[in-house]
Amino acid sequence: MNAIRAVTLLACLLVAGASTFVLLARAPIDLKIIHTLTILLIALATYSWVVFPVSVGAAVSAVVALNTLWAWAVLRDNLLGFDALVLAVLCGAASVQQSRRERRIIRLKQQLGDVSEELHLKEQAVRLTERSHNGLQHKLRRYQQLQTIAEHLSRLVNLEAIAKLAVDRAFELIDKSDACLLFVVDKELQQLALYASQRAPDVPVIRSKQGDQFDRYVLRTQRPLLVNDVRRDFRFSDVGQAERPIRSVIACPVRVAQSAEGVLRLDSREIGAYSQDDLRFLDILLDLVDTAIANARLFAQTQQLAMTDGLTGLYRRQPFSDQLTREIARAQRTRQPLAVLMLDIDDFKLYNDTFGHTAGDLVLKTVAEIARSAIPPDGMCARYGGEEFAMLLPKASRAHGAEIANRIRQTVETTVRALGQGPGKPVTVSLGVAVFPDDAKSGLELLRRADQRLYQAKGTGKNRVWSS
Repeated sequence: MNAIRAVTLLACLLVAGASTFVLLARAPIDLKIIHTLTILLIALATYSWVVFPVSVGAAVSAVVALNTLWAWAVLRDNLLGFDALVLAVLCGAASVQQSRRERRIIRLKQQLGDVSEELHLKEQAVRLTERSHNGLQHKLRRYQQLQTIAEHLSRLVNLEAIAKLAVDRAFELIDKSDACLLFVVDKELQQLALYASQRAPDVPVIRSKQGDQFDRYVLRTQRPLLVNDVRRDFRFSDVGQAERPIRSVIACPVRVAQSAEGVLRLDSREIGAYSQDDLRFLDILLDLVDTAIANARLFAQTQQLAMTDGLTGLYRRQPFSDQLTREIARAQRTRQPLAVLMLDIDDFKLYNDTFGHTAGDLVLKTVAEIARSAIPPDGMCARYGGEEFAMLLPKASRAHGAEIANRIRQTVETTVRALGQGPGKPVTVSLGVAVFPDDAKSGLELLRRADQRLYQAKGTGKNRVWSS
């Protein structure tokens, strides 16, 4: 386009120069030559409106008009006057057309600008839609992961396994953290204690086992916490961590039966590491963990109820028999003795009929507590049936078993007398002692021998211990 403009302008200059030269020459002027040059100038002037802007086309047309009028003034030829009129008409029409074209171009540019702006808005909308879609996909993946976690938690009844799963999944799914810590309340010390943890490879070992101000704040308020710059949060003034730097924190309370019993917390050395979505995800995860802990405790209580006697709190017969089998196997491997004691409350039916079942239950509880406190920590005490109790004493010889049995007998006699159960005869117990492997090689036979000696003690006057 620039080449066409240059050629057109050069042609105008050459033809105008030629016309000027002819008009200024001293030789007689040939009207045909002047008329031809004038027509060429008119054509070039008209064409200039096509290739040049309005301002340039007008300038070229003005030069051509001056040249034409000059030729008409010099030669006084009517044909040149007609050429000047044609020039005026053509330039006018060309200027009108050029103005229309420029207005059309302006409108097209405006439309193009509108289209570009609309396209830009559409692109922004597409990007927003993509981000929204990606966000929804991310949330969907998280909820699917939560569903998987819920399925895993529903199969766990061990508190340690539940805690480890909660910490590992929170650290894995909110993958912006340096550490994930689970604290539980130590009810004896009335303080937080670290129960489970997970950390990034470059993070040093967690040395603080009692939590810090963030954990205590969540436990006190029982509300989730999100801090994206701990140095700018007025709630936490002491932010100097000698152990490791912390700038962002999210934490949620661990609630069981509407009571805060711990804190699950993630932290990062980066500012603004967490979002509200991360906090919501952690809160939902903790709801699942809370339910799993409650179920695990209920399962443990159910197991405990199935294994223990409701009145005395001692083990039932079946758990005692299972433990006896294990202890005999251990005694066989280690070649150590094992003593079994059988205890029966003397004349308990008469006592029950005389003083009532409430007093009888009190006697059963008292005897059970005395027996439980008399045996060593590695021993086991069970309510074997009615008013009969069985005790398991690992590594105990016959003499040691008889000593413990006599201690129980004497304590029962003294304690029940001190209860003031009427002026009659005090409550007493009789015990039989059998020892592995001297008296029997199997658990069932060992119990049978201890029971035989118990009835020997009762048959020879009661309130006795029979060990051989």
